Amino acid sequence: MAKDILGEAGLHFDELNKLRVLDPEVTQQTIELKEECKDFVDKIGQFQKIVGGLIELVDQLAKEAENEKMKVRSACLLSGDRDHPG
Repeated sequence: MAKDILGEAGLHFDELNKLRVLDPEVTQQTIELKEECKDFVDKIGQFQKIVGGLIELVDQLAKEAENEKMKVRSACLLSGDRDHPG
């Protein structure tokens, strides 16, 4: 009965019989949400690392492609093939 009266007043006892303002269910949901948020942030960090690696790879491939295009253009100019696309 005393717990019911306290519950109506918004006061609750936890598992250690400490007086709490939050309902134990709300407290548990808050803890679970906090853990889910931490997991989400960790996954976002991993995603950012993966995407960063992919961006570096694409940048490197673009540089290599540009270098190859320059080699082809130089070879065409040296051979006198001015009709070669590039």
